[in-house]
Amino acid sequence: MALSHKAVYESPFGPIELTIAGGKLARVRLCPAGEERPAASEEQIPRVVEAFFGALARYFRGEALGVGLETFELGGATDFQRNVYRELMDVAPGELVSYGDLAARLGLPKVARALGRAVARNPMPIFIPCHRVVAQGRRPGGFGAGPRWKMSLLQHEGWYLREGELVRTENEDVKTCVYAGSFDPPTMGHMYMIKRGAEMFGRLIVAVGINPNKKYTFTLQERLEMLRECTRSLANVEVDGFKSKLLVRYAESRGARYILRGIRSDEDYRFEHTMRNLNEDLAPQIATVFLIPPRQICELSSGFVKGLVGFEGWQQIVKSYVPAPVYEKLLAGDITWRQQGGGPEGGAK
Repeated sequence: MALSHKAVYESPFGPIELTIAGGKLARVRLCPAGEERPAASEEQIPRVVEAFFGALARYFRGEALGVGLETFELGGATDFQRNVYRELMDVAPGELVSYGDLAARLGLPKVARALGRAVARNPMPIFIPCHRVVAQGRRPGGFGAGPRWKMSLLQHEGWYLREGELVRTENEDVKTCVYAGSFDPPTMGHMYMIKRGAEMFGRLIVAVGINPNKKYTFTLQERLEMLRECTRSLANVEVDGFKSKLLVRYAESRGARYILRGIRSDEDYRFEHTMRNLNEDLAPQIATVFLIPPRQICELSSGFVKGLVGFEGWQQIVKSYVPAPVYEKLLAGDITWRQQGGGPEGGAK
């Protein structure tokens, strides 16, 4: 039996676990939100793994994967399944097919049910793009990795779910907005902005920014995972990270026409007013939309929450200020406070 190697690729939508056997790609697993990050093999990453990592990087940049069926280990697949997978790889990014369409392309119009079983057993999602197979009426249909992964991949390729039907995001009725922040950690204030943004816009990208001049309590990966878990019920919300790029340039790169910002105070307004004018100078096609959170959470911030952790009875106080996945993370006790001093935020414990 060929030796296998496991490797984990960090995608914009969560970890992707690759299994390599005999120099070929044997399995791809799209890890669900909230799952502990899978462990990779300890030995040095083989060159073949780097090749598949490169293919995924190209895909998430909007380019072709650049790999063929011959690079996959499909020893357990039947001839019928191989034909189905070969046909799926001819379905281009941005294209959708139904099971009936796929059967017609194979010249086998009466095997839709068998096609469903073959697609469900696809061991290489993304590489063999079964997420592009949808139900009648352009409804998303099922997906082995779950609806959140399917919608994330389809949104990446330009599709958006409106009233249960997939429509192209080039449609003027589908507006894309970016809501950015550090989210260190996400709070109920952030969740108010995200939920309102998801109601206002057809597609909301929650972007976790990295400021090189700022110290963070949670790693970028931890913040991405918390946000994905917090927004898993919002089908039109995507979580992404960016660094070394102005927010307005990031919004441009994602095809967004709107930036969403929250205003909590006079100080926030003065800062955001200046940034709005600068952004308009750089990208006049992008509008900035301001929201004022409700009174009960208007003063809430990540720093405020972290400043409470560690004091007697903090658990009961903080519980109402953060979403459940964040609260569980705080209770886990594995946080390394990076600020200097006697306790969180440098305060005395």
